[in-house]
This record gives sequence, C-alpha cells and structure tokens, in this order.
Amino acid sequence: MSTTKKEETFYLGFTMAGAVSAGSYTGGILDYLFEVLNKWEKAKEGKLEGINKEDVPSHNVVIDAMGGTSAGGMTTSMATLYAIKNEINPITDDEAERELGKETGNILYDSWVNLIDENDSSTIEKALTNDDIKRTGTLRSFLNSDFINEIASKAFKLDGAPTTNPVDNLPSYISKDLELLISHTMLRGIPLEVSFSNNSTLQTPPSHSSYEHFLMSHFKLNNGNPVNENNYMWLNPYNKAAANKLMKATIATGAFPIGLNYLEFDNEHFGNEYLKTMLSRLITKNMGEESPKIKNKIAWKDSVLNNYKSMSVDGGAINNEPYSEVISLLKNKRKRSTVKINGQEYQKYGMVMIDPFPDFHQKNKAYKAPKDLLGVIPLIIKTLWNQSKIKRSEMIEQFNDKAYRGVIFPMKHMVKDGESIGLYDEPLATGMMGGFSGFLDIKFRHHDFFLGRNNARNFIRAFLSLPYNDGSNGKEKIIHPVHRSWTKNQVDKFIIILNGETYLPIIPDMNMLINDVDSKAESLKYTIPDTPQIKKEDLFKLKKPLKNRINAIISILLSSSKKDNQSCWRKALKAIPKWIGRGILRLGRKWAASYGSKKAINYLYDELGKAGFIEGYNQAGSVDFEVNI
Repeated sequence: MSTTKKEETFYLGFTMAGAVSAGSYTGGILDYLFEVLNKWEKAKEGKLEGINKEDVPSHNVVIDAMGGTSAGGMTTSMATLYAIKNEINPITDDEAERELGKETGNILYDSWVNLIDENDSSTIEKALTNDDIKRTGTLRSFLNSDFINEIASKAFKLDGAPTTNPVDNLPSYISKDLELLISHTMLRGIPLEVSFSNNSTLQTPPSHSSYEHFLMSHFKLNNGNPVNENNYMWLNPYNKAAANKLMKATIATGAFPIGLNYLEFDNEHFGNEYLKTMLSRLITKNMGEESPKIKNKIAWKDSVLNNYKSMSVDGGAINNEPYSEVISLLKNKRKRSTVKINGQEYQKYGMVMIDPFPDFHQKNKAYKAPKDLLGVIPLIIKTLWNQSKIKRSEMIEQFNDKAYRGVIFPMKHMVKDGESIGLYDEPLATGMMGGFSGFLDIKFRHHDFFLGRNNARNFIRAFLSLPYNDGSNGKEKIIHPVHRSWTKNQVDKFIIILNGETYLPIIPDMNMLINDVDSKAESLKYTIPDTPQIKKEDLFKLKKPLKNRINAIISILLSSSKKDNQSCWRKALKAIPKWIGRGILRLGRKWAASYGSKKAINYLYDELGKAGFIEGYNQAGSVDFEVNI
C-alpha cells in the first residue's frame, strides 16, 4: 500500500529536564542522537562508507521542537547551535581514552565535560575563588559563577556574517520552523486576577489576585525569517540581538538557587505584549497558539508589565520537566497525534524526555513522621517544591492524547561474563550532592557523557520504536506508514523483540549495519565500564579554597549587616571596645569558615566514598583522618 511523503515522516520533540553538572549525561545522549541521524542521512544519500543504499530505510524523522529547564535548558540551546552549524563531529568510543581537557570542537562535549578545566586549575577551584565578590562587592551566589558565562561565550561563537540565514546549513532532520522553550523562575510575580462579580455597575468589582512566577523564553526559527516579537523570540544565533537573548535565557535557566548566580530580566527581553502572550499560553496550556484568544479577555496590569523587571533563578524550581509544553508545540503543528489508515490509527509524532534525575516512586521507602520542628521545616520546603511541580493536566492528557512518549534516564548494569548481575545504585558520577559532584572532577563528567551515549544507543535501538506485525503469524497486521517502504532485509536487520512483541525503530541506527549487530547485541556494552574514582587528596586540596570562599561570604554578609545596622548582636557589641569587638568577629568568622569547610569536606568524602567514587575509601567512614584547616 502506497503512503504519502507526509505519512512517511515522523515528528519528534525533546524535553531536557534539570541536571546541574549531569548536563554532561544529557549532552552525551544528544551527541549520539545527532551521530545516528547524521549517519542515516548520509546513508540514504549513498555517502556512508561501507553501507549499501538499498539496506537503508528511506522514511524521514524531523525534530520539530525542543524544550528544557536548568542544565537541560542550557543543553537545549547548545544542541540547537550544534544543529545550525551542522558540523556534526560526535565523540565516539574510540575517543574515550583521549587526553582529558583538550578541546574537541564538539559543543556538547566541550561545554559539559571540559567546562573550563585547565592544566593548573579545575572548574571547581575557579568556582571557589572570590573574584566575583571582589569585583562587585556583593554576594550573588555561593559559588563564583563566572565560569558559566565563560562557557556560554565559547559555545555561542559561530563562524558566519550577521546576515547568515540560520536555516541555510540546517540538516534535513531539523525543522526549519524549529521552536525552543527555555524555562525561568521569576522572583517577582506577575499579578493575575479572577473577578468575583458579574455586576458591571460596580466601580471596583471584587477579585482574587494570584501571581505567576513561571515564564518561558519561546524561540522560533521561522524558516530563517524575523518573528513578531509580541509572540516569539527569533532563533538566530547569527543576529547579535537575537543571539544575546538566547544566550541570556540559556545562562539564566541554569541559575541553580543559592549555588549559582541569578540574572535580571526586564522589558528588553520580556516586552509587555510578549508577557501577555506567554502568560496566556501558560494559562491555556497551549504553547503552540501564536496569539491566544484569551489574551484579549484578561484584565492585565499594564503598570507592572510596562515596567517589568525581575531576578530569575533556575527554571527547575517550579517546572523541572516541561514536557507538556513541548507536546503542545507538536500538537499545534501536527494537529491530531494519530493518522487513520484503513481503520487503524498510527502515531504521527512523539516526545522524548531526557531526565538524569527521574522522579520514580520509592516503593520500599516507609513514611517517617518528623519528631519536632527541626524535622518539620525541611519537609515544608520539600512539600512546597513538590506541589509546585505537580502534573495534574498532564495526568488527564495521557488518557486523551495518543502521541508517542518515551524517557531516557541513567541506567548502568554490572556486567560479568557478558551477563547482567544487577544495576548500579548510583550510575551517574555527576549525580551526587544534588547534581553538583560533576564539578569536582572531569573524569566524572567524561564517564557520564559516555553513559549518556550508551543509554541513548539502547533507547534508539529498542524503545524509540513502533509496533510491527506483517500478519504472517496470524495476528492483526500492523505496519506503520514510516515502515511500509521497508524491505524484508531491512526489517530482519532492525527488528526489535520485546516481551514477545515485535517493533521497528523510528530512527534506524546505522552503527548496527557498520558493526553488523542486532538490536540487543551491544545493550550491555559500556564505553567506560569502571566507576570513575578520584583520590582523597584531590578532594582534600579543596579545603583551602573552600575555607577562603566561606570566609569571604561571611565577611560580605557581616559587611551588609553593618550597613543595615539591624543586627541585635551587633548593637550589643557596641558596648565592647572596638578592638575587642573586631577581634571577636574576626575569630568567629575564621572559626566558622574552618568548621564549615571541614564539615563539608568530611561530608563529600563520605557521600562519594559510599557510592564508590573515592579510591581506597574506608567504609568505616571519615573518622580515620583529619581535615587540618
């Protein structure tokens, strides 16, 4: 049965969840995805060495939309730049033993694995310097976040004149109308009112006000043409103004609360009309509507919107997995999620989420009631955070919308004699300390980049697939439109068997043809099979810069307190001679810095050691050594 070109195309959207330093894992996944898509395109053109064109499936896959938050949002932008440049140079298995720290020209690897490591200093050592405090005279984050700006500046360097059209060199598997969503948590809420009166004769009808703190930067490629800025931001890294907006949104979404520096937005980034459009989309849960109808019905507070200015922190503080927003873009572009052919419905598009820290229900974790106020306080914070991320409408939508949904998350098997003997409890080396452990050592990030590639390989070869049955076994014939042009040889090569059911991949992995393997053959193959480890000496050497950073933080806080003159204990010290008071403060500051850094190093040693990331870790704990500060 013949199918149309449109039916032979499957459309995908990708959502990148928050990750902190585990962005290296997300980067590895996208690196393998681009490698596979690029090789497939070459193979279809007969330009992939060692592959016969007749062995290559000819349908199409197009990435329509991407979205992300925090490190996922940053990686979303980097992947887009990678695609627009179209200089696909994956970091393959044969480069796993490469000298660490050298630039590769691969934006995903260089940005997330190399960071700004140099021979004489690592990224974490630079993040513990006090240059930012000395330069600004203020404290904006626990870590010196200058390295984030440095990474972004490198990533956004593109060869090409400002007049370069961003779609000129775009690969065929990226939509020329690609849309990006990058999330932000705004510390200043925007008022939204619900009227409590239908009586129009009242001069001031009663209303209930709430405040929206979640916003998204919505970028649109628009076939390379400028966009209506009341509705979108232009996705064009060659245009200076557009590139600056993309870079600012990229940096801002990764501003992990307290740990990393926040950014300020104003009407230059979020104009009055854009804010109305974006808020209307968020209210209606339809990011794909160009100009929402509800926009003209809402009583906006123009006094706020015309002069909007707000600090922004990590978008993941409110929405760490903006997958419904990405799906809504696909839904708007492609309308129905399925196409009906001869009475059968087949999926037209799908969304894949990359989530380094998936929220799985812990079945065996019993509820433990807090005993006192100290136990209640952290639970209140956790409750508020969890409640802000609840997915009510998404739960309903899963029953109504039949689009493909898949998720890639960290998984690593312990392998012996070619067989799995269990799973690692902590597959990510960058996943400790709330995702910050990757900043400690490049080996952690390098390992997770390749784990991302390995997990992406397994996902593409098995789970990014559609049901297939040719009817020869007496069961109902199910052949998706994208698979109807496949030859028997192609089916035999790529077929997937899971729990007795058969499937065919949405994206055929040409590496299977190159390596002459089936879909399961390399599922337990890990480029870096061993757990990366650091020496305790490498951890202990951070005690001095950590102490200095804490000391500087305490000093700036005391300085602020002195200016405000609001501290009761400081007033009490006024009765003491100045030289004694200064001495007490200085000693207290030094003691706090020493104590804090010692406790932190001990904590890191134990947490990393228990998970297997410290060479020669003493299982009895850290009591066998002292951190002399």
